[in-house]
Amino acid sequence: MTRHLLISPVLLLLLACAHLPPITPIAGAPPSGTGQESCSIFPDGKWQFLHSIRAEMPGGMNFVMMGLTVMSSRTRTSRSVIMTLEGFVVFDGEYDQQLIVYRALPPFDSPHFAGGLMDDIRLIFLEPDGPVIGFGEVANGSVVCRHAAPDGSTVDIGLQRDGAWELRRYSPAQRLTRAVRVLPGARNDAGFPETLELTAYGDQTYKLVMTLVEAVQIEP
Repeated sequence: MTRHLLISPVLLLLLACAHLPPITPIAGAPPSGTGQESCSIFPDGKWQFLHSIRAEMPGGMNFVMMGLTVMSSRTRTSRSVIMTLEGFVVFDGEYDQQLIVYRALPPFDSPHFAGGLMDDIRLIFLEPDGPVIGFGEVANGSVVCRHAAPDGSTVDIGLQRDGAWELRRYSPAQRLTRAVRVLPGARNDAGFPETLELTAYGDQTYKLVMTLVEAVQIEP
């Protein structure tokens, strides 16, 4: 007897979203390689951000912590400090051409944690490295600026009609590795989103929900 493999429409959609989607050019839009001005969502200058972070980790481990980030769009540097709610520092690291870890206590002392964290910080707060290679719409209706990164990965900046935006990073094999979603609506006085949701895919899966507590501009 022949058996048929049935795949639900939801699973098909998830499988499709896990790969780099095609872009449909917008009539009258600038050619590929330009138009990135419409995707300027990143903070300009040097800023300090304080977030409350709810982490959902593998194995059902969930916890809440505080994250302090200092970043500069001009020098493309960042420093990240993770603290308990009582203010005890469990991780302190910096990226300035190379990764420097000043403090890392368990479970934040794993070999992959520091590099992954600083990659996440750069994804959220700094414009992607590499040129814009595509500009147009994808299947979900978002307008996308597609960047080709030097390491062979691809970063899509997707703008939605309700004012929300999303970042999606794909591996050189065009598999989805990170997604950052901004909820529509709330912004603080400086124009930054109140809530960010980062989801990591692959061997190390986790989700971070970041709620903005304070944003302070240090230098223009």
